[in-house]
Parts: sequence; structure tokens; C-alpha cells
Amino acid sequence: MRIRRRVIARRRLLPRRVRHHPLVRLAAVVVVALVATSVIQRSAAVAIDARRRWGQERTVVVARHRIASGEVVDANAVTTESWPAAVVPNGAVDTSPVGRTVVDTIEPGEAVLASRLAPTGLSGVAALIPAGWRAVAVPVGPAVVTLSVGDHVDLIAGFDVANASTAQAPAFTVARDAVVVAVDDQRVTVAVPGTDVERVAFAIVAGTVVPALRAP
Repeated sequence: MRIRRRVIARRRLLPRRVRHHPLVRLAAVVVVALVATSVIQRSAAVAIDARRRWGQERTVVVARHRIASGEVVDANAVTTESWPAAVVPNGAVDTSPVGRTVVDTIEPGEAVLASRLAPTGLSGVAALIPAGWRAVAVPVGPAVVTLSVGDHVDLIAGFDVANASTAQAPAFTVARDAVVVAVDDQRVTVAVPGTDVERVAFAIVAGTVVPALRAP
């Protein structure tokens, strides 16, 4: 009974003719419109603030799946997405890289960087050799660790102990952080800095060179 009396009392505060008066309805519409406008303005302000913080969107080429070093990019390997400028890494490409060779593995969802692509027109082993480096074929046997294109290795030269100088160890490193650019059953082709190529070539001729896999 108390609840019913309260409801009736509240209704009496606004008589029926007042509640249904055109001006009251108009006022209600105006209030709703003002609230909606306020919400829209706040949403727009939030969007403007986000754009101010993150920057305008940019078109970025993104890998659909893992593209290994040495592979040629095809149309199914990449897509384009719009990213806020603030999160786009330096060197990200915005034009199609289809047909270019990858020189460093690109993981799914990563932006394709120009530094991970060989120069336009280069393919095969030539595309994987960094500027100023040289490719050298290192003979290998069955005991050598399994290597893949893109692996980084140190080249260790070993010599006949009987002929080795007492002042020098019979094995030493002739190149560090060389890059594997080709692999077959008889040899591993590695790219080494131009300053190391003569030392590596001498070691191959005079002794035995073993590629030692480096940690990623």
C-alpha cells in the first residue's frame, strides 16, 4: 500500500495534461538531443586525441605467414594494412615487394622492412650477400652440424698439428658471424665480410674449415 501511494503521489506531481502537453514533449526531445550531441562530441574528442597521440594511419605491407631467408615474396605471402603512424617501424615498405628475395626471415604479422629485402633485380645467392661481402664455398663432411640458409656461423680453421707453429694454436677463427647463403650435400656457401675473404680462402686451401653455428 505504501508503494502504491508513493507512485500515485508522484503522478500527482505531474498532472496528465502536463505530462502530455506538446511543450513538455518538445522539452524531452530537446534534452535527448542534447545528451546525444554531448556523447557524439565526447567520442569525437577521444578519436581526435587518439589520432594526435598515434598519428595518421599509414598503409603497411605485412607478412601473412613466415617468409624464410632466401625465399622470393609472392602475392599470397603479404597483405596491406592500415597502422597508426606511431607504431610503424622505420623502413617499413608501403609498396608491393612481390618478386623480391628475403634476406632475413620475416615472421607472420610483421611489417615488411626494406632492410630484409634484397635489392630489386637480384635473386638466388647473389641476393643474399650483403653489400661489401663475398660468398665462399666451404667443403663439408657428414659430421658438420645441419645448417640452413640464413643461419649465422663462425668459420673455424684447423691445421695439421705436426706442421703448426708452436706460437700458434692448430685451430682458430677466420671469420665471425658469417651468413649461410646456400647449402648442399658437399658444401656450405657462406657470405663473409670482404676483409675476411682472403683469410678464409687460405684456410680452405691449407687446412680444414668447419662452420660453427651461432646462437640466434
